[in-house]
Amino acid sequence: VRRRVAPPPAAWRLAARSISVSGDSGLNLPTAGEPASGRPDLYIYDLCPFCTRSRMIFGLKNVPHRLNWLAYDDEATPKALIGKKMAPILHIKGEKPMGESLDIVRRIDEDPTWGPPIMQPATGREDLKNFEKEFWPLMRRLLHPRFLRVYLPELAHGGAREYFIRRHPIDGPNGEERPSLEEWTKMGDEMQAEWYDASYVNSVELIEGLNAELPILEELIDSETSVSPGGVGYDDVLFYCRVRHITIVRGIELGPKAKAYLESMSMRTDIPLLTCMKL
Repeated sequence: VRRRVAPPPAAWRLAARSISVSGDSGLNLPTAGEPASGRPDLYIYDLCPFCTRSRMIFGLKNVPHRLNWLAYDDEATPKALIGKKMAPILHIKGEKPMGESLDIVRRIDEDPTWGPPIMQPATGREDLKNFEKEFWPLMRRLLHPRFLRVYLPELAHGGAREYFIRRHPIDGPNGEERPSLEEWTKMGDEMQAEWYDASYVNSVELIEGLNAELPILEELIDSETSVSPGGVGYDDVLFYCRVRHITIVRGIELGPKAKAYLESMSMRTDIPLLTCMKL
């Protein structure tokens, strides 16, 4: 018997398998057709850090656009656009759709249609690279089980949640290392779901471990307006997309500098934090 992944609360569910959200048209079924003139289409998942990267430039430059949330198990739409299942995807009227988050940021930032470029170049800071390398595995263990328990448009139905689990191995409940995708597949749906459940239930120790390390954010962040000196830039694109998601974890303790940075960047990019869904 296949184990079904529990849905979010009933009031949060959506019937649509892929949805489109725009400022003036509400919720609609999207198409892979031509976007409106002067209003690019951006196809995303909310749980995806690379999609957060691509969204940032639209808020920073106040570029009108339409957000299309893809159901996580929807392979047909991204394949129709760029030939493979991947997000984010940018589609500008009259142009071929494109993927790759940093290419999307550059495409919008450097287009004079939306004003002069504003993004500072990446500095290549080793401390930012090391932060992601060292702490993302721990953050992932906290985030992935929570993504399945809150309302995210891309995981609004059971098939999408099951697809997500099948594609994202997680560490075992008894200290087992995160398996390869091939090994994970062989474990089967029942054990996969059990490992996800155990990771959520045993969050306290993981949260304590992460909180012990989070003071490093106070050293990494230059100011509430940018992670590096000189103003907002590609360092922020690479950094904010990772730390934004930890706001979904109840019990995470952020220092004053990190909290101010996240709130400021959320406001300026028009990308909400996940604090209202804390678990």
